[in-house]
Amino acid sequence: MNHDTPETPGLAALAEVLACPHCGGPLECTADHAHCPHCKRAFPAQDGILRLAAMDDPEPGIPAHQGPTRASYQQEYQHIAAAADYNTKYVRERLKRWSTRREVHLLNRLLASQPRSRILLELPCGGGRLSAALAVHADLLVEADVALGQVQYARDHARTPTSQLFLTASALRIPFRNAAVDGVVCVRLCHHLPHPAERERLVAELLRVARRFVILTFFDRHSLKNLLRRLRRPFNRKRPKYTMARADVRRIAARHGARLAACPALSWIGSGHRYALLLKP
Repeated sequence: MNHDTPETPGLAALAEVLACPHCGGPLECTADHAHCPHCKRAFPAQDGILRLAAMDDPEPGIPAHQGPTRASYQQEYQHIAAAADYNTKYVRERLKRWSTRREVHLLNRLLASQPRSRILLELPCGGGRLSAALAVHADLLVEADVALGQVQYARDHARTPTSQLFLTASALRIPFRNAAVDGVVCVRLCHHLPHPAERERLVAELLRVARRFVILTFFDRHSLKNLLRRLRRPFNRKRPKYTMARADVRRIAARHGARLAACPALSWIGSGHRYALLLKP
C-alpha cells in the first residue's frame, strides 16, 4: 500500500451523510461499527471496511430471475483472492488494458466538465481499476462495492493522492442520505441487471444520493456490438445482453429530476458500452 497518500479519514468523516440501507434512518458511527437507532441494526467494520451492503431483503417491484444475481456476485468475490484474479486480468490482457485507457479518458473528460467534488462516490468500485482517474477530481473518494473482497483489493492497491474511504454497499440500497455526495460514478453494473425495473431502481438510487451529477455506463441496445451479438445468438446460444437505449436513459433520468447531458460511446466497434452524464438542476 502507498504510504505517501494522505492520512485516511475515519468513519466520522461520513457520519453526517450515511444512512441505514434498510430503513433510511441516520447512522451513528464509531471507529469500528455503525448503528441505526431507528431499526436497531448494527453494521460492523471488518479490517477497517464498514459493512453496509444490504442483500437479504427482497427488492420491491423486482421479480426473481434465473442466472447470476447481486447476491451471487457478492458471494463470488467475498474473498480477496478471487477479486485479485478478476482484477489482474485488466493488467494481463491487451484488450482490457486498451479498454481501461479509453475509460480513463472518458471519465477525465466528463468529470472535468463539472466543478470539483468535495465527496465523490464510486459504486461499484471493483478492485479500484479506475480509482486513480476519479481521485484527481475529488477531495474525498468513497470506494464501495457489494463484494468485500473487491473493496479489500481496492484498498490494498490504492495509489491516489486523494483521501479515500472504503465500505461495502449495494447500489440498489445506497447507504447515504439524499444529496449526500456531489457525484456518483457507476461503471459496468447496469448491464448486469436483467429487469427494466431493476435498472430504473439503480438510476433512481444514484440520482437520489448525488447532489449534482451521476456518471453511469450502460450497454447500448442500438450499438454495433449488440447487433452482432444478436445475429450470432442462433448459433452460439449466448443469452441476450441486458441493454438500454439512449432514449430509455433520457426518460428515466427525467422521471427522477435529471437530464442526459452527454453519452459518449466507449468504442463504436469494439464495445457496446456508453458513458452517460446525468445532471441535476
